[in-house]
Amino acid sequence: MTVMQELREAPRTEVLTNVSVFKRDDLSYLGLLLNCSDNGLMISTYEAIQPGTRLQLELVDVRPETELHRTGFCDIEVVWSRPLTPSLFSAGCRLEAPCPTLHNMLRGYQQAS
Repeated sequence: MTVMQELREAPRTEVLTNVSVFKRDDLSYLGLLLNCSDNGLMISTYEAIQPGTRLQLELVDVRPETELHRTGFCDIEVVWSRPLTPSLFSAGCRLEAPCPTLHNMLRGYQQAS
């Protein structure tokens, strides 16, 4: 049995709040943020996304304790995609050019876990 080598530069943090992921060009719903690091994201999607795909994303979280939401923007490159369940896929993404708000959102998720 072979063990897949971990290639991430930074450990991932499970996201404990709902963060919706949209394509920035048409605001179509893409999925949910599952985990994050300083350099990457894993999102759940209803359709597989081919590795090498580059997307501009808008991530929106709603903080129930304040009833406010935050919106962050970034560019990503999909590194891998695989089935998560029979009807969901997961995609590992390299994070590129996060805006300051998204950077703060990711730091907050990392500190909350």
